[in-house]
Amino acid sequence: IDIMPAEITGWADVVLPECSYLERYDDLRILPGRVPSIALRAPAFEPRFNSKPAWWMAKELGHRLGLDAYFPWNNFEEYLDGRLQKIGSSLEEMKKKGVLVLEDQKHPLFFEDGAEPTFDTPSGKIELASSTLASYGFDSVPKYTPHEEPPEGYYRLIYGRAPTHTFGRTTNNPILAETMLENEVWLNPTVAKLNGIRNGEYVVLVNQDGARSNKIKAKVTERIRHDCVYMVHGFGHTDKRMRRTYLRGADDTALITRVKVDPIMGGTGMRGNFVTFEHVV
Repeated sequence: IDIMPAEITGWADVVLPECSYLERYDDLRILPGRVPSIALRAPAFEPRFNSKPAWWMAKELGHRLGLDAYFPWNNFEEYLDGRLQKIGSSLEEMKKKGVLVLEDQKHPLFFEDGAEPTFDTPSGKIELASSTLASYGFDSVPKYTPHEEPPEGYYRLIYGRAPTHTFGRTTNNPILAETMLENEVWLNPTVAKLNGIRNGEYVVLVNQDGARSNKIKAKVTERIRHDCVYMVHGFGHTDKRMRRTYLRGADDTALITRVKVDPIMGGTGMRGNFVTFEHVV
């Protein structure tokens, strides 16, 4: 299921085209906070072409699998109205208000007035030294571990997003492609001079394991440190059906061949990869 063509959908045998958030109802957005509220996302116009909302796909697939009992409503409006009726509201009211603030359900942000504060720790107190970590064999106060430094002639690969695009999903969009057709690799002027790279010149990035990128335009700027390079995620597609973005810029994920895993909480770090430059002949 996807809203727009993407490289990953090219691997699927069947693609179900979903309509965009502007063309469908979504489930209620419930915000707890000190003053709880409920927000409605309603369609601005009808879905185009043969696209459908995901709820419709799930209900139709459920029907064909004999799972109608799990979808005891005719459409999503009926489902939303049923939820809202339980709190004394309705879909009709939410269409007019958009956001329903539940003033009668205010509650303290942290603790009730006069209540003894307790915390979800073995001691019931704030623990600067964690007895839970210690019980699992870790340092009760985590010690700083210096991160790996790049080898000689290599630079840490940093990636991120641009306000123009949503990950790699929108790079083939004709209107958005006009504003940003390809990504660039940012490098510090000192690094550019050291490697003989001019602003606007195309280079190839090669990581510490020999993974190579497509050619990417260099952006020489003081806005990046001398020990790393930066590029926007979502470019460098290799599927020819992505006509506007085919081989435009470089794919950062292809250069991420090493992933660090935090031994305590399992989080992953992918900025432990390093790249060097090759000139495009």
